[in-house]
Amino acid sequence: MMVMKTTSERKNMYDVINDMIMNKLQNGKTPWKQTWNDFGPARNYVSKKPYRGINALILNNTEFEYPLFLTFLQVKELGGYIKKGSKSIEVIYWKTLEFSEEEKIKRIPFLKYYNVFNVECVEGVKLKLPTKYVNDPIEMCETIVNDMPSRPIIEHGGDQPYYNWMEDRVKVPNRDNFILSDEYYATLFHELSHSTGHTSRLNRDTCMKPAVYGSRDYCKEELVAEISTCFLCGEAGISNNTIDNSSAYIQFWVERLTHMLREDNKAFVRASALAQKATDFILNRIEEPVLQD
Repeated sequence: MMVMKTTSERKNMYDVINDMIMNKLQNGKTPWKQTWNDFGPARNYVSKKPYRGINALILNNTEFEYPLFLTFLQVKELGGYIKKGSKSIEVIYWKTLEFSEEEKIKRIPFLKYYNVFNVECVEGVKLKLPTKYVNDPIEMCETIVNDMPSRPIIEHGGDQPYYNWMEDRVKVPNRDNFILSDEYYATLFHELSHSTGHTSRLNRDTCMKPAVYGSRDYCKEELVAEISTCFLCGEAGISNNTIDNSSAYIQFWVERLTHMLREDNKAFVRASALAQKATDFILNRIEEPVLQD
């Protein structure tokens, strides 16, 4: 039976997520950089639905071969059981509590979570495991770019990629300038993710104004674009090779995220939700909303 958690328990869930993110950074790993999984994005084994937002980011970064997860109840209903010593992973989601007050309907969002297990943790039942994805990743990248609705102007040239929000224009170096095609498309995805914040699209306030490098708004917008790039690369089936993994880059985010999370412990979850919205827009995909608060 699922029960609503207390306020302190809800706060603890943010702490769990933030600790995981900071631990990865402090160990020299970028939590929003993921390589392509041969078996597709993390999804529920029973419903087949991919996880979204912060849950996608967490579950796509596990070390399991198959990105398939089940709840304890789903395993039981399939006639199986969880291997002794297996560890679950917490998946969060928002529910909205509605109640009447002075003839008005009030809605209060509250955080809930449940535990999932990877298919490798399941015994006693034969699970149907997926075969490797068979698709042309470059063709998928081209389709994503070409099918983006109300796409900004895309220009090629120079050696510095950027998005100009005043002109609604993306500029990236020529494809031949990149050693790998993955690097080119990941870079283009990053700039297109920025462009979703334009007033004509999702109207993200951190996108539609000048921001000083390293400032709060700059970091918020960069975080959204980098997580969205991660999602888009996973969708296309390419490695996310646009992100710098140098010690200077890691240290930058350790310092900025430490400050951001001290001010707002929901900052990373919010950024993941905005990144999912940006991804959905680029893919012209209508999905269930990812609530932030």
